[in-house]
Amino acid sequence: MATKKNIPSNHPDYRRRQKVAKELAELLLDLGYGSLFPPTGLVMTEKARKRWGTKMTRIVQQAIEFGCAVPQALVDEVNPPPEPNPPTNYVDDGKAPF
Repeated sequence: MATKKNIPSNHPDYRRRQKVAKELAELLLDLGYGSLFPPTGLVMTEKARKRWGTKMTRIVQQAIEFGCAVPQALVDEVNPPPEPNPPTNYVDDGKAPF
């Protein structure tokens, strides 16, 4: 009777991490990272653009979760940093502020 050996490649988390790393590499190549030439502009429908955005967000979030090296510009595009000074509703009523 053959038994399964306890090797890392049989672990589901290892296989998932490898899949996410491969998807991230493909995404970076599609976006032009690591290439001498910019990506060619493709015309997308609105539905395809939403699907692409959802897929990109999912891949980047999973890559961050697994600790893969994701360019900061891509992280900021998916998870924008908070504004340093949030806008306020300033009303000038003519009175001194203090």
